Amino acid sequence: MIGEEKKGIVFDIQSFSTHDGPGIRTNIFLKGCYLKCLWCANPEGQNFKPELFYKKEKCKGCLKCANACKNGAISLNNEEVGKGFIKIDRKFCKSCETLDCVRAYYEDALTVMGKEMSVKEVMKVVLRDQPFYRNGGGVTLSGGDPLCQVDFALEILKECKKNYINTAVESELCVPYSSVEKVFPYVDLFLCDIKIVDENKHIEATGVSNKIILENLEKIAEKDPSKVCIRVPVIPKFSDSEENIRNIAKFCKENGYGRINLLPYHKLGASKFEKLGMEYKMPEVNVPSHEYMLSLGKIIESYGLICVVNG
Repeated sequence: MIGEEKKGIVFDIQSFSTHDGPGIRTNIFLKGCYLKCLWCANPEGQNFKPELFYKKEKCKGCLKCANACKNGAISLNNEEVGKGFIKIDRKFCKSCETLDCVRAYYEDALTVMGKEMSVKEVMKVVLRDQPFYRNGGGVTLSGGDPLCQVDFALEILKECKKNYINTAVESELCVPYSSVEKVFPYVDLFLCDIKIVDENKHIEATGVSNKIILENLEKIAEKDPSKVCIRVPVIPKFSDSEENIRNIAKFCKENGYGRINLLPYHKLGASKFEKLGMEYKMPEVNVPSHEYMLSLGKIIESYGLICVVNG
């Protein structure tokens, strides 16, 4: 039986992706992350449980969802201009398991981010896509952070290896090293961020310390640094200083990581925050110029490392 029918919470599966690993890939997004990055591109992956996603542009204001809600969490919005016809008191949603509000309305204004899936169900999609993995493609586990659901992730990775499928794991590494050790033999490539070296700045930007992240990267380097692609999101006011880039380059050089990918800040996740009832706290931040990205790349290269901008 596949993974003894191990189950986890998945919020998206994207086929034919050309990002997050080599070749054509199937990206599987698992719920749950200990970081709460202010610029998060997938805020729907932060919470460990399924949650409501409200698309105000599709809402007709019929209040069928409000009438169906047994907890009184949904009501008419008469106050917040531009926020849509309804408002949702999400503290009541957290304990709801019926999702009557979603089933009451068929215009897709209310959907659920995250559903329970078995390893068998996930692998059905993976094996369907397998013919497209030629030339180095495969499966990438993303999120959220897939290592927050490590046992579920492990069974998916094992099944991929049984079928000779290349595997990548996109992880913040803010997890016990024992979780990394579990999956290590079944992962061809780890995609890991180093955002900010200064601990206080890291806490300000993500809500957590970076100590366990850097310690995990040091331990992985002792085993096989070639299995890791280090990525640096260049976030204005947080990670874009020359000092931070130099500190990251120094850390990578000392630990045998030979390549860094610089990723420019983007606002692709901003609209999702509102749909989840969350506040996006970086509305005025602008995308760094390509020229500035190249200048940071030259700093990294001055340490004898390979740097890929927008990689």
